[in-house]
Amino acid sequence: MKVPEHWQWDELKHRFVLTPEEKRVICFLIAALLLGVGTKCYRDTHPRPPVQMEKKHLHSRKPQP
Repeated sequence: MKVPEHWQWDELKHRFVLTPEEKRVICFLIAALLLGVGTKCYRDTHPRPPVQMEKKHLHSRKPQP
């Protein structure tokens, strides 16, 4: 966004006034994004080992008709 040079900081600040509810929504979205990225990074660096089933349990499920 191009800001005219004659604007003062207070004028610009008053053009972008957000209600408390809008600020809360923006904070929630940023927090959700950060938590999602953090979870993805954690899972990328700490992969789960494959689940190893015991031989006696491999064929314990009945086939579906």
